[in-house]
Amino acid sequence: MKPYILTVTLNPAIDKTVYVSDFRIGKDFREEKLYLSAGGKGLNASRVLKHLGHSSAATGFIGGESGLYIGRQLDKERIKHIFTPIRDNNRTSLTIIDSKTKRITRVLERGPGVNPKELKLFKKNFTALLAHASFVLLCGRNIPGVKNSIYAELITIAKKKRVKTALDTSGLALILGLKSKPFMIKPNLQEAEHVIRKKIKSFSDIKKALKHFHNLGIQIVAITMGSQGAVVSDKKEIILARPPKVVRKNPVGCGDAFLAGFVLSLVCKKSLKEAVKLGVGCGAANAISINPGFIEKKDLGRLIKKVRLKAFNPSI
Repeated sequence: MKPYILTVTLNPAIDKTVYVSDFRIGKDFREEKLYLSAGGKGLNASRVLKHLGHSSAATGFIGGESGLYIGRQLDKERIKHIFTPIRDNNRTSLTIIDSKTKRITRVLERGPGVNPKELKLFKKNFTALLAHASFVLLCGRNIPGVKNSIYAELITIAKKKRVKTALDTSGLALILGLKSKPFMIKPNLQEAEHVIRKKIKSFSDIKKALKHFHNLGIQIVAITMGSQGAVVSDKKEIILARPPKVVRKNPVGCGDAFLAGFVLSLVCKKSLKEAVKLGVGCGAANAISINPGFIEKKDLGRLIKKVRLKAFNPSI
């Protein structure tokens, strides 16, 4: 079997994106446009990998009618998926985009509960999937019923199989996951601040945050900054990447697109600069798409050429 990048989405969702004009709290609106997709950070990453022509396998928990919908959508997109079935129904994530002001409002459900039997089966399935995995992306929020140490456990399991991991989560799940020393992490500024317990206000602060994570045993640290790009360090060099200016249609999934492009470059033995450039280009291509993860190659090629890179000495 051809090696794939394994993406883990513990708490997948139906992503519903609604466009309304002049959205205000307490008013009734009729949608101008409505889009549905199989959502969750890992699924967005798998979708980007599909558009980039690389094989992936998506795993996590799905159940109920929502789970059936997610599975059918991935089948239509020809994205390989091996989910662990659960009794409860998967969640829906609602994104409201004001077509007049371009402001975005999101309502994110907590998600279904997972019982010990379902969790045990998932860990068994995850271990089996590692046999053909070239890399593992552990993405998104935890799911109710599962301890926040879950990512730390999965990283340890992957290490025993000699498969590298990238961790992209937040809060306690990130803090505990760091203890198992994933190969790479991708926090945004707010998530990094939460871990180091300090506001990041300057590039000097970013360098100190990078050093903090490296001292915990992390090989590659990527801190994403939305429309401002990303800062990535592998201990040997620090690269600041600025994306091209685009008219954003939906920023949801840009970080997932970055991670997919970046890790694919690592798997293909590209340099750190090439990985950062593809990652930032994928993030920009995602921003101009309505649905998360649906990037166009023609857009990507154009945007990559406009990504600006600047390298820095890692010493502080």
